[in-house]
Amino acid sequence: MFKGMHPVFWIGLAIMYVFAAVFMLAEMLSPGMTYTGVGVAPAFYYQTFGLLVLNLFLGWLWYYVPEQVEKKKELEKGVTKNGS
Repeated sequence: MFKGMHPVFWIGLAIMYVFAAVFMLAEMLSPGMTYTGVGVAPAFYYQTFGLLVLNLFLGWLWYYVPEQVEKKKELEKGVTKNGS
């Protein structure tokens, strides 16, 4: 199922899981943050950063990096075909 996935996919997946784990631990370990309603910090890092910035960055990363790798392969293939 995951055979042939570009390595940047796994890097992005690790970024998402580390982000979730770090802020989950921060919420669990800091007094007053858990089960007291939505504060300013959770609203910021979940809504603004986690849903918007992180996903846009990973979408760009997952599109841009494989495209650049393929362009580089095509360029190298073209150079070796022409013999120059």
